[in-house]
Amino acid sequence: MRRDRDDDDDRAFAEYLPGGRALNLLLLSLAAGGLAINLLLLWRHLRGGQIAGCGGASACDEMLSSQWSEVFGIPVTVFGALVYLGLIVSLLVPERPQLRRVLGIVLGAAIWFGFVQAVLVGRFCPWCMAAHSIGVCVVVLGLWREVRIDHTVSLWMTTGTMVVVVALGLGFAQRAKRRIPWYRIDELRALSPSQVSGIYARGDGRKVAFADGRRVFDVNALPHLGPPDARCVMVEYFDYQCPSCQVMRGFIDALLARHPADLCVVILPVPMERSCNSSLGATDAEFVGSCKLTRLSLVLWRTRPAAFAGFHRFLLGGATVDEATAKVLDTIAPGEMFAALRDPWIDELIQANVSDARAFSATSKKLPKVLVRGTRILHGLPSGEADFIRVMEQELGL
Repeated sequence: MRRDRDDDDDRAFAEYLPGGRALNLLLLSLAAGGLAINLLLLWRHLRGGQIAGCGGASACDEMLSSQWSEVFGIPVTVFGALVYLGLIVSLLVPERPQLRRVLGIVLGAAIWFGFVQAVLVGRFCPWCMAAHSIGVCVVVLGLWREVRIDHTVSLWMTTGTMVVVVALGLGFAQRAKRRIPWYRIDELRALSPSQVSGIYARGDGRKVAFADGRRVFDVNALPHLGPPDARCVMVEYFDYQCPSCQVMRGFIDALLARHPADLCVVILPVPMERSCNSSLGATDAEFVGSCKLTRLSLVLWRTRPAAFAGFHRFLLGGATVDEATAKVLDTIAPGEMFAALRDPWIDELIQANVSDARAFSATSKKLPKVLVRGTRILHGLPSGEADFIRVMEQELGL
């Protein structure tokens, strides 16, 4: 009881130190900012860490959908919000003097998650770093406030102990957990008949249905990799300039190499460029040149389908529009290319792909999107080739 009264007196005394009230107000403001950022990150985590536009690997989304985003299945942002809330309470309620313990928790968490981003992930989430920077500022100012009141060793022992316990505790808890990949596999939501585009089913070839029959694809008529009569068919929506889609090319090629007779992948490019994709919002990623690359790809499919697979892989290797144009002109004459570019089928297919990608983005905007079977869809990029092959073989029964 005596110690509590002394602590209460110390807190009251701090108000009368030079700049004491201003310092308390600054600490409260920083704590409120930290609380707000943690709540924002929690909201994004619960939404699946969605990216605008190309979706696999923004630093924030990678962090929010990785093993480092949770402790014992609970988002770390829940704990972050509670810590900042506790900091606010400790500053406002003198009967509960826990400031130095809270400061140790904040610093320990900042040290651990700074290490995670700098060393284990190799990328920095701006929002996460903003929260940690606020935390470091709070610790520095809070310790300065405490030192002005209490010069005893107990201050440093209490704070230092909490730093070590929190940093090591988070490390052990999170390192023991299996990595969560960046992608998600969902059940397709019901699609209205108005969203069904006839261009996919147009043709006399093999028909494959997804989404309870609301998406029917003529495999022979559409760009594809692998034999159209394969036992399993997947459908990929992607952008030629999307980094995640470019990585996915290698994953799909590896899966096709393992099952050359049993798998076919229908290729449906979705240009993430506003000139041919009106669904993009102001904050969506935009890849200038994607519309031209897509049209050139479809031109080659329509005129020289046997050359499509190689050209498709060439484009996903990072080819520019000029390089792609030159490669097409090495295969067909200029007049034939320009005539094919006027084919209304190309723009109709692009708009159908854009419409589909938008319809399939209710739970995640991430590209690539892969219709796996029946009503199953994969959003985003798996953590590695082996992970992708394992998941796809399990989904498809290969």
